[in-house]
Amino acid sequence: MLAEGRLGPRDPNVADPSSWWGILPSTPPTETARGVLAGLSALSVITLCLCWVLLVCAMAAGRVSTRAGLAAAAAWSLPFAVGPPLFSRDVYAYAAQGELARLGLDPATHGVATLLTSGAPDGSGRAFVQAVDPRWWHTHSPYGGAAVAVEKAAAAIGGGPAGTIAVLRVIAVLATIALIGLSLRLAGSEPSRRRAVAVLVAANPVVVIHLVGGAHLDAIAAALVVAALVLDRAPRQAVRGILPGAAATGLACLAGNVKATALLCVGWLVLAHLLAARRAPRPVRAGAMRLAADAVAVAVASGLSIAAAGFGPTWIHALSTSGTLTTGIAPAAVLAAAADGALALVGVHTADGATQRVTRALCLAAAAGVVLALALRAWRRSPEAPPAGGDRAFRAFAGSRPDLVVVGFGGLAVALGNPVVYPWYLALCLTPLAILAAGGAPGGRRAGRVPGTAAGRTVAALVVTSTWLCLATLSPLAATWRLLGPAGVAALVTVAALAVVAAAALVAARRRPAPPTSTP
Repeated sequence: MLAEGRLGPRDPNVADPSSWWGILPSTPPTETARGVLAGLSALSVITLCLCWVLLVCAMAAGRVSTRAGLAAAAAWSLPFAVGPPLFSRDVYAYAAQGELARLGLDPATHGVATLLTSGAPDGSGRAFVQAVDPRWWHTHSPYGGAAVAVEKAAAAIGGGPAGTIAVLRVIAVLATIALIGLSLRLAGSEPSRRRAVAVLVAANPVVVIHLVGGAHLDAIAAALVVAALVLDRAPRQAVRGILPGAAATGLACLAGNVKATALLCVGWLVLAHLLAARRAPRPVRAGAMRLAADAVAVAVASGLSIAAAGFGPTWIHALSTSGTLTTGIAPAAVLAAAADGALALVGVHTADGATQRVTRALCLAAAAGVVLALALRAWRRSPEAPPAGGDRAFRAFAGSRPDLVVVGFGGLAVALGNPVVYPWYLALCLTPLAILAAGGAPGGRRAGRVPGTAAGRTVAALVVTSTWLCLATLSPLAATWRLLGPAGVAALVTVAALAVVAAAALVAARRRPAPPTSTP
């Protein structure tokens, strides 16, 4: 946190609104200092990810309690909770958008640069704008009314750029705490599932570094999604039981009014309520009642978001804003680069961006196909008695909890199928995947104990994806690594390699059986 904070803004045209207790530099560091700080920041993130992998291995072996996992998460999160926003300047854009909304300007139709001429008389508008990445000065906000309402409230309470950022940080920390608490509630009383939530969700570097450290709005959306899943588990047999389901749909709609990808949960809940109606004595009447209740819940949630923000659903037209940039880690970008390279070998050169437009469309179609396949499978499958053992137990648990399957694996497909991909996009699917991974554990005692099982593969996919995306945030530091020169880069690579070797040796030592002791 200290190393990344002392690096300061990457763009020389960006200025932080405060020093954040002296952590943020008042003047840009020298080139050598930037190289050292960038190296320390990178090694720190790598080390944190390795520590988390070791914690996951210990959890899989049954050696970590829920309390220990939560203690690790609290210890790792504390520096990020009290430090400045890191690895992304999105929260500064949130603050500027909140100031726009406070002044009566719709962030979905006005760029934050409007504050340069329409800001407060004290000149704070310029401070809001100068803290935002220049790439977002003239773009429109793709966040829904609920997100704008949160930003607007933060700007009103903060009273300036520094205060607004501090309020947004507090909101992000509280939302993350709520996410963890609700995830434990969704996991139920089964110890292995609660341990999985503590380790795979609370201590996940994506949550620690980006939801807490980056203060992203995804923490609010994820907490609302999990709250909707918890509420939807309430009894729905009687007519009065329709109300919890409708309330869950309303919460999911609020989450979608924060981040549009959370609307996947709304679609699933509507389908789940139709599934429940299909088993009722009068399925057509029950289905109509549940659809009407869900429609009312969506209307109420959307109306509350619009009323709180003060603007209509204009943000829908701005959803393509984030796609104006390219992230090299997105599968669509990787496929585009590979396709361009292959075409260049045979002498074919496409127009600028043509290949990427095709790969983005293919990835979005693939994500939609995954969600549709999971929904159809849930529609056709009836709950079965869970057989004991390995993959059969995992499949049985997944069959009994289609909500976790659709929101978990479907959410992962949506996150990776986006035209641009960032680590915090995983927030919406972490909890369902973690509970699924533990739900199929043999005997319910261990999560993902056998690497070859479906539960083990789910844990591995979650660990690999989370670690990969966290390490991908280090790519902007590559330019500053070179400031150390060849010797510095070699030293960083050597230290990183030694850390990997040490971690592998530690894992091997923990797994080695103890030698038999002789008895007299």
